[in-house]
Amino acid sequence: MVSVRRVVPVLLLAMAFPAMAAKPRQSSHPPREFHRVGDHWTAYNPPDPSAFSPEARLYVIKQGDTLWTLAKNFYGNAYLWPQLWESNTWITDAHWIYPGDNLLIEGEVSNAAAGATTTAATTSTATASGSGSTGTAAGSSSTSTAMGGDTTPATAQQTDLGTGEALGTIVPAALMSAPVPIGTDADIYCYGYIGDPNEPMPNYISSFEDVEVLHQAGIMSQSSGVSQGELLYIAGGTSTGVVAGETYIVVEPGEMVKHPRTGEVLGRHWDYRGQVRILCADDTRARAIVSQSCKEIHSGARLKPLPQLPIPIARIPEVAGFCDAPTGKSAGFIVQSDGWDYSLGNGALVQINLGRDDQIQPGDFLTVYRESPQAGQPRQVLGEIGILTTESHTATAKVVNMRRTMEVGDRVEAR
Repeated sequence: MVSVRRVVPVLLLAMAFPAMAAKPRQSSHPPREFHRVGDHWTAYNPPDPSAFSPEARLYVIKQGDTLWTLAKNFYGNAYLWPQLWESNTWITDAHWIYPGDNLLIEGEVSNAAAGATTTAATTSTATASGSGSTGTAAGSSSTSTAMGGDTTPATAQQTDLGTGEALGTIVPAALMSAPVPIGTDADIYCYGYIGDPNEPMPNYISSFEDVEVLHQAGIMSQSSGVSQGELLYIAGGTSTGVVAGETYIVVEPGEMVKHPRTGEVLGRHWDYRGQVRILCADDTRARAIVSQSCKEIHSGARLKPLPQLPIPIARIPEVAGFCDAPTGKSAGFIVQSDGWDYSLGNGALVQINLGRDDQIQPGDFLTVYRESPQAGQPRQVLGEIGILTTESHTATAKVVNMRRTMEVGDRVEAR
């Protein structure tokens, strides 16, 4: 009897991704160079507490702490751990923190997250793993705490601006009064970016472990790709940078993106499909497992080192007023969207043709508008988008506030 695999649908991202990459990922190479700072051992060079202003909130790391659990305790949302990490740049590897080191806890961010938990229009509860494992540092009794990867459950509440909101809804003033996460991990790790059409990515998925089931002739209902938990063979090994134990993001080539007005080619949309963890590797080949999937992953998909992309936190601005004049700052266009080209509303993900070389950064907001069809009339203000990630001259953004539906080809202007 022929064994046929059932096609497993990819879960809705709002459900599938809270357990994804929100937590700091387990590092396979903990720091090994320790030194004594005050009364404890650490691998870092934390700043002296006296260097902070009297108003600064500090916390002394304790045994068992992780950035995940600390973000939940201080900010009310464990998914804000990247902001805690960004506030303490001396922590060079988010997987490892050390009891006795001082963390700076930003009061504004802490208050913002608490406000977001109670005022966001839509929330979803997600469960993820989050306790630390320990190891002795340089023979001393002090220990290092590894981020994530264990079995103690931790519950976090994730705010997703725009999900479930009616088209045309303007974000309430209460939500705009405090900084909140602009997006989610799914927004950042399941969409993609516009890049070089010939970007070098030497390592790719060559085949699947279950190849005889996936490709039996005459079976029409079989999957052409794989999802979470499947085993893979990778073309590429240690000689091309593959490291056993590390996690890589899987990308597949998408359409060439052109300027909606001029037709100029801006680059290729590289589609994020999921993540794989390398199980073992030699010089030229490797084996891996799909650790997270957004969509089906196909043979030939490329591997890139997993980027660490914090979710920006900012105050959601009001939509530019009817009488507000243009700012005269960097201006561009919506050039691509994650889905339809028309009727884009709150929560929609888009690409614009402005990036970091145009002084656009994650956490910035741009006003979306279009020229009035009536000659001599001022522009029509449609809403606001928030920047999630940037490339040289492109950026990924999310619609965070709106008056009217948007579409690819609408104009954007930095606030």
